[in-house]
Amino acid sequence: MPERVLVRAALSRPHQRTVNWRPWLFVAPAGLIVVAVTILPLFYGLYLSLTNWNLMTSLSPHFSGLAAYRSIFSSSQFYSSLRLTVYWAIGTLFLEIIVALPLAMLLNVRTPITGAITGLMMLPWITPFVVLAYAWVFLYDGTFGPLHALLHGLHLVGAVSPLAASNEALWAVILISGWQGMPFLTVALLAARKGIPQELYEAAAVDGAARIRMFRRITLPLLTPTLGAMSVILFVQAFYSFDIVWLSTKGGPGSATNILGVNLYQTFFSQAQPGAAAALGTLMLIILVFAMTPLLVGTSRRGRT
Repeated sequence: MPERVLVRAALSRPHQRTVNWRPWLFVAPAGLIVVAVTILPLFYGLYLSLTNWNLMTSLSPHFSGLAAYRSIFSSSQFYSSLRLTVYWAIGTLFLEIIVALPLAMLLNVRTPITGAITGLMMLPWITPFVVLAYAWVFLYDGTFGPLHALLHGLHLVGAVSPLAASNEALWAVILISGWQGMPFLTVALLAARKGIPQELYEAAAVDGAARIRMFRRITLPLLTPTLGAMSVILFVQAFYSFDIVWLSTKGGPGSATNILGVNLYQTFFSQAQPGAAAALGTLMLIILVFAMTPLLVGTSRRGRT
């Protein structure tokens, strides 16, 4: 009888929801680091973009509203750099996909040397950018470069290094960037391919499906979510990058490879204008968000179906 009374009393009390703060305490240090290195610099960069700070004339920023943005939009150099950046990012991603996808399918076939090739293939990804860029500068050299000799023999380039020719420099640095990013995409696609159940291919073989049909109907659709996610990562990386271009051509010859990343670097360090550089960086972020949103939405929908 007393137990029933206690139960009724407990049920009659208003429900008090208790919050367990212990999990939040464990993730708080990581959250503070994310805020310190990501959120705060983002807002500070947005604030700087609304100033006309020039280190040559002032030691502190002064609010100027949207003046920096108006200056960027009125400059023909911005539109030229944006066009080159789009070509650069799309060209890099296209080269990575057309090489990584068939290479991942080949590495999925078990052979005595598959593991060694997979390990060696990661060398371009882990090689420092300085070493990578200067190695390719040597390969492209118009006098001693073996790659230039091959391309010149095939009548694909002129007598000078393609990095020094205005009509060849962009695709030359795209080749470097695509070669550097290809291993990352290859390994990701290889891991996704190994996760596809072998029973699907056995059932297709029983139905008489050829290998090309298996690839189109089974492999490619199941690899699409991974391919989409990796494409977003690699496109963002290429869109923001400047190191390979800067080390190999410094945006030249002329302005043939003056992508937005190089333009931003020159605005900040060469022209000493943090305000204008922050405005350019903010515009790059806005452009990238609008460009990537449809791809992210499409990838998420395809992953749920």
